Amino acid sequence: MYTGGIPLKRLSICLIAPKFEPSYWGREYALPLLPGDKRAWTMPGVLTLLAGLLPATHEVVLIDESVEAIDFEALRRFDVIGVTGQIVQRARMVEILEHVRDLPATVVVGGPYAAINEKFFAGLCDVVFVGEADQTWPDFIEALAQGAPVEARYEQKEPTDMSTLPPSRFELLKTKHYVSASIQYSRGCPFTCEFCDIIVIFGRRPRVKTPEQVVAELEGVRQAGFSVCVVVDDNFIGNKVAVKKMLPAVIKWQEENGYPLSLATEATLNLADDPELMDLMVQANFREVFIGIESPRAESLKETKKLQNIRGESMLSKLDHIRDAGLVTSAGFIVGFDNDDTRIFQEQVQFIEAASIAQVSVGLLVALPKTPLYDRLGAEGRLTDDNDACNFVPKQMSREELVDGCADALRELYSAEAFLGRVVRNVTSSEGFREKRAAMAARADTGGSVIGALVSSGIIGFRLARAMAREGMLWRGIQMYMREYRKQRAVKAMSFPVFLYLCALHWHHYRQTHLYARDNTERGMNIIGPARVEAKEGVAKNHMADV
Repeated sequence: MYTGGIPLKRLSICLIAPKFEPSYWGREYALPLLPGDKRAWTMPGVLTLLAGLLPATHEVVLIDESVEAIDFEALRRFDVIGVTGQIVQRARMVEILEHVRDLPATVVVGGPYAAINEKFFAGLCDVVFVGEADQTWPDFIEALAQGAPVEARYEQKEPTDMSTLPPSRFELLKTKHYVSASIQYSRGCPFTCEFCDIIVIFGRRPRVKTPEQVVAELEGVRQAGFSVCVVVDDNFIGNKVAVKKMLPAVIKWQEENGYPLSLATEATLNLADDPELMDLMVQANFREVFIGIESPRAESLKETKKLQNIRGESMLSKLDHIRDAGLVTSAGFIVGFDNDDTRIFQEQVQFIEAASIAQVSVGLLVALPKTPLYDRLGAEGRLTDDNDACNFVPKQMSREELVDGCADALRELYSAEAFLGRVVRNVTSSEGFREKRAAMAARADTGGSVIGALVSSGIIGFRLARAMAREGMLWRGIQMYMREYRKQRAVKAMSFPVFLYLCALHWHHYRQTHLYARDNTERGMNIIGPARVEAKEGVAKNHMADV
């Protein structure tokens, strides 16, 4: 905003989200199988928010490298080039910054990894933004436009008041290439998990947007052509009082518009203790919730201060309550806690099978800078910097045992028999779930959906067959899926188009956990990756809205 007598310069600003390596979150091997030209599972909401924070007088161009390649020569025309990213993108961030360092633009860096390790970017950029930048980012742009001096480092003194945030500018992204949109309702989490950087970046007091803001953003998502939206909060229910006041506005909007959006989010397991809240979420058309389970071992949960998971009923009972309410649960698990030995891998598999959680991420514990875990392991002399797959020395096993054990567990979990079996058990084991899903289907406008589903399933089936043929396993792959379709009695549990969609999701996990290792001599990060650090910038959790 113009505040003085010096004329503002109209700036050309380019903001870049680097590509990810294939991972649980990205579903990169499933994307080419879906109808249309889908190139990323969800849009990078941080870019559209940063654009929304700036006056319309400036030109803002957004580049999501998951969707389009970067033309580095074309970047010469910009006054500002910004790069954001997470720890799993840091190598690509460095490559991009090295490409643009000699361009005339002012090069800036921000995002989750800069928030916890700003020293990593020393010499790679002109300006670094640490933590939230909802105030510092527009202040920097205003100063630059006025020709005033700018700082080399910006860090907000106060947490952002979420009620002041503008709508995201969805129109600046190529929305047709995304499976789902994303919005953010809250920041912060009241819990104290030792490994988590959320409370480091956003604090323990959840801050929320107003109901009016949320409805306006959902309307923007609808107008952008999406049918699926992920609320990318790290703990959607961090402030239960506020979320219960917000959800009725979303319910009203969904009712008035024919339930145009299927919603998903992430929450803590204590969601199961609040039937009223779960009912409101289902009425608002939430279909899936991602839960951080982390470990079936109580001692490991106590160690990492994930105490909310072990209070009250058993975790399996709590997951049953969430399913009975009508919500599909996906979940994250971590291996490598001090109380974990080599038996933990089978314990994780057995728990996941018992809970019938179809889609799970099992990742290595990561000691992120500035977290209590990082400080503790540093004080114990157990941090390392010589292994991208594991950055600390485990207590009861070697790093090789940890990495290989996790990879083997994922292979077991993502066999076709295991994955599709969990899906079918989830759908068929709860009468409450079936009733809630039937009510959801009845209230939504499904005009033309039968023909559309048939066309979509035909496309998915053809593309899946082609992908399997390229891997030299066409006949074996067809046998694998059809055997499970018959054995799991999926004919009664779900339609064949939905089954094919699930096969496409499974193909990603199968390609990642079973076939990818054939092409690599090192297993490590190629198969498993770190435990859920991708989530910190709003990378959406996958949804199973049709099940």
